[in-house]
Amino acid sequence: ALFPTYNVSELTHELKNLIFKVLANFYISPPDKEAVKFERIGLNRGYNSVIYKATLEDDRTFVIKITDNAEHPIVNMLHNRELVFYEWMDGVRSESASDPEDLSHLLRFYGGTRCDTEPGVLILNDLSSRVGIQPNYSIGYKPDLVFQIVKQIAAYQSVYLCTDKGVSKGKELIKYDLPVQKSLPKLDEVTWMTEEEKRYIREWSQLENLFALHTKIPEGIEGISPVLAHCDLWPGNMIFEEKGDETHLLAILDWQIFKIGNPLIDIATIIGENMTCEDRREYTEVFLKLYMDEIEKRKGGFKKTFEMTLEKARILLTHALRWPCIETMFAVVLVPSDDPKDEGQEMGRLSIRLRELIKDAIGK
Repeated sequence: ALFPTYNVSELTHELKNLIFKVLANFYISPPDKEAVKFERIGLNRGYNSVIYKATLEDDRTFVIKITDNAEHPIVNMLHNRELVFYEWMDGVRSESASDPEDLSHLLRFYGGTRCDTEPGVLILNDLSSRVGIQPNYSIGYKPDLVFQIVKQIAAYQSVYLCTDKGVSKGKELIKYDLPVQKSLPKLDEVTWMTEEEKRYIREWSQLENLFALHTKIPEGIEGISPVLAHCDLWPGNMIFEEKGDETHLLAILDWQIFKIGNPLIDIATIIGENMTCEDRREYTEVFLKLYMDEIEKRKGGFKKTFEMTLEKARILLTHALRWPCIETMFAVVLVPSDDPKDEGQEMGRLSIRLRELIKDAIGK
C-alpha cells in the first residue's frame, strides 16, 4: 500500500456522535439514534478511507467516508482537499446559473469535517444499490461509454465556468505526487521501454512538472481559462449501473486531487488510460467534437473566458497525454495483475497502451 489504510473495523460511539452532529447541520436528526444501522461497504474502494452506509428508520440512506487523523499526513490532506471540493460544489448548487443536470453525476453533499485533530468525515448520498458491474479498463472502455464520460467532463467544467465562486488551485497537492516518484526506480525493470522514453517519463514526473501539467495552460494557447479538473479518472473513481444490456455512468467519485487547470486533462486520462490505443486513435476527433458541442451549448452562461476551438483542443490534448502516460506507467510497474498478456503478445495490454501513448505524447 502507498499509505497506511484506516484500520478501525467498527464505528466507535464517538464517531457515531460526530456523524450525527454533521447530519444535524442539514436538519437530519434521527429521533432514535440507536436504530440507525451502519454497514461497512466499498471494501475494494476508499483506499485511504473507510466507507459506511447509514440507514435511518425512515429508510433514507447515506454514504459516510471516514479518514483516520492518526494515519499518514498525506491521507489527511487528501480528505481535506475533497472536503474543499464538496463545500465549494454545495455552494455552486445553490446558484441559479448552474444547470442541475450538469451536476447529476456528482454525489450530493450532506456535510463533513476536516481531518486534523479528529477523524475526518464526509457524508454523501448513497447510490450503492444501483451500482452494477464495473467495466474492465484493462480490456478497454467501449466508445459509447466514453461518450457519456466526455459529456460529464464538459458539464462539470461548464459549472465552474458559469460561477464566480472561487476555489483554490490545489498547490498543496504537489505532495501527493510523491508516490509517483517512488515508482520511478521500477522503470529500470521495464525492458521494452527505450532509455529515451524512460527519460521522458522521469522528466514529466518531477513534482513541479506534474503540477504544471495539471494546472498550466501551455504557452501559445490564448483565450482559455483553467477549469475544474478531476485529475484522477481511473476506473476506481467512477461507478456505473446496468440498464438492460447497456452500461451507464452513475457517478464520478473521489475528488481528493482535483485542480483548476488544463481543460483536456480529464479527457486525456479517460481515453489514454482506459481505452485501447486503436479505439483511442480512431475516436479522438469524435470525442473532441462532442466535447466542443457540449461546451458550445452552455457557453452563454460562462463568466470566465473560454474561447475553445478544435485546434486548441488538439494541442491541449496532446500536451495532457503525458498524464495518462504517467498513470499507466504507475499501473504497469506496481500492479502487474492489471497488465495481462493476450495470447500471442509479448507485452501486456497496459504495456502496449503505454508504449503507444508515449509515442503520441512526444509526437512520434
